[in-house]
Amino acid sequence: MSGGIRMKTELIVVGTELLLGQIVNTNGAFLSKELADLGYEVYFETTVGDNKKRLMDTLNLASKRSELIILCGGLGPTTDDLTKEAVSEFINEPLEYDEESLEKIYHLFSSTDKVMPENNKQQALTFKKGITLKNPTGLACGAFIEVNDVNYLLLPGPPSELTAMFEQEAKPLLRRLSPHHKELVSRYLRFIDIGESQLVTDLSDIIDAQTNPTVAPYAKSNEVMLRLTAQSSNLDTANQLLDEMEEKILDIEKRYFYGYGEELTIQEVVINQLKKQRKTLSVIDLLTDGRFFTVGTEVDSGEQVVKAGINVNSKSMLSSMFNQTIEESDDEALGKELAKSGLEMFQTDYVMVLLGDMSHGNDELPEGITWFFLANKEDIICKKRIFKRHLAYMKDGAIKHGYNFIRLNS
Repeated sequence: MSGGIRMKTELIVVGTELLLGQIVNTNGAFLSKELADLGYEVYFETTVGDNKKRLMDTLNLASKRSELIILCGGLGPTTDDLTKEAVSEFINEPLEYDEESLEKIYHLFSSTDKVMPENNKQQALTFKKGITLKNPTGLACGAFIEVNDVNYLLLPGPPSELTAMFEQEAKPLLRRLSPHHKELVSRYLRFIDIGESQLVTDLSDIIDAQTNPTVAPYAKSNEVMLRLTAQSSNLDTANQLLDEMEEKILDIEKRYFYGYGEELTIQEVVINQLKKQRKTLSVIDLLTDGRFFTVGTEVDSGEQVVKAGINVNSKSMLSSMFNQTIEESDDEALGKELAKSGLEMFQTDYVMVLLGDMSHGNDELPEGITWFFLANKEDIICKKRIFKRHLAYMKDGAIKHGYNFIRLNS
């Protein structure tokens, strides 16, 4: 293998059903992420139908521009499973049966008292001069072969088979075959109350000068994530590089940063913060259809923190619930009144009130007004915020920024 950390890699995903939209290509996303972690850089990804000529044309183009070509799918027993045949013909390398894979197929049919169709044997084909990859969860074996400084890796199409074969067979192979393998370590930083464009503008000098680590921004709904990725032959060195880059970023954007993790949520941070403080929370929600309460309880141990919640769709329903007259004209006064009543009713350390109106603006740019109120026995603080965009985005914003309001004031 012509090794190196920046090896040009190409994915060819085979299957007419993918082109017809009958199934979704999840294999490409899985492989791209795994390959990046191994130090292989995916430059191209092509989807091609079950057509031998088009697959051969795709291989011809790929072999001229990539050093590692990974093909997914087309290894099964039917007449349209042509991948091994096409690659064999393209590289002029013969196929033969892998005896262990063939025995596995025979055993499956004999154990079920079924007659094995002859075409099932093609699932056991492999390159005579290549390396066979066993299939831990299926029948079709994979294969690897190098020809003229181009490496071909053939994997099955079903995601459960591809994932298992990649983890157990292909990943160790790719590690061994990359003589200059380096550790790639990623760190994910989460930011809220700042948009992607502003974050990128603030960090433009850092982003423009990035080499190692790299800095990649990802816009999320009502928040932004930065992925920092460092590479080094030494894991400690990679982490040190990440530490240094993180320090530069947080020197500029510390006030918007709320935590680490690709899957981290703001409610998770807040629930853990309140749990550590041994504080409890109740919610009065006139805005998010009860989701504010629910996402808090869905966090691990969240039910220990979020003790109670009221979800109503109109202010008029509140009068009977609190056995008092609720004024509808002044949102700020109403929110404070509800917060005080909530403290008496629920006996929690904090009460969060969300109210407002998301029916402003126009059809092209809907606008929502949100009030956040956070009360404890000593004080009630509030904040007004305006969201713009579609209704689901505004409600998501109310939830995330509401939890962030608690984070900053508890």
